Amino acid sequence: MPEFIDILDPVAGAGMVGQVRVDRRPGPEGSTAPPLVILGGMTQTLSSWGGQVRPLSGQRPVIVYEARGQGQTRLDLSDVTPPVHVEDFERLLDALGVAGPVDLCGFSFGGRIALAIAAERPERVRRLVLSGVSAGRGALGRVIVRAWREALKTGDLEALAWISLGDTLGPRYLEANEAVLAAFVTATVQRNTYAGISALFTQTLNDAPDSPWAPLRLAPRVQAPTLLLAGALDRLAPAGELDALAAAFPAGARAEVLPDVGHTVAIEAAERWRALVLEFLA
Repeated sequence: MPEFIDILDPVAGAGMVGQVRVDRRPGPEGSTAPPLVILGGMTQTLSSWGGQVRPLSGQRPVIVYEARGQGQTRLDLSDVTPPVHVEDFERLLDALGVAGPVDLCGFSFGGRIALAIAAERPERVRRLVLSGVSAGRGALGRVIVRAWREALKTGDLEALAWISLGDTLGPRYLEANEAVLAAFVTATVQRNTYAGISALFTQTLNDAPDSPWAPLRLAPRVQAPTLLLAGALDRLAPAGELDALAAAFPAGARAEVLPDVGHTVAIEAAERWRALVLEFLA
């Protein structure tokens, strides 16, 4: 069940405490596997991973959390930049009593933060899985992000949610699930706040290649074995740039491209994504 975990929030002031919303599952009795920590995409919440958490936790302990700015997590929004997310991650693990290295899995925005964590805190990450992260966004991806920014300026989170569906979900998934898309949008709006999403858009979507938080700048610093998963039809993190990112890791990274899938790999190809992740982490 979701719960709130207290952590220090120095962004709010010295000694101030905030809360991170977490779903943690113990895994099977007697499991010795390290926890799998999952960081979702920018507008995702704990519920976005409901279809994966149960089968994954049948194999190992699982921790999903809503990062600063996401969902119902209660942390100051004046600074939601990548280094703050790295510190939040470490404080959360300490608060949960997780001392050893974890397996870390991130998607899209969460993947970029997971990559930053693996680079900045290598002792905390045993293995790394990234979905929806490539060497760059490409021209189309940059235009999509610009359109999202403009939609968000209207103050209407619902407009952003509708626009993003066509940019993130592949055609096959959209065709099969058109009847429930309105429910997806409603969930995004109800489970997030405009203030939180606006802060994340403003402070974390830096596409400059010279940014210290760009994937190609972070990957060479990662020590953990890494798996990269991409959808062949991803418009935001082009599969064509996946090999360039894989080659940037010191020991290389394993790269897998899933056919007929867009940006949201873990949703569109849930079973295949889960099988690849569990095989890699074994």
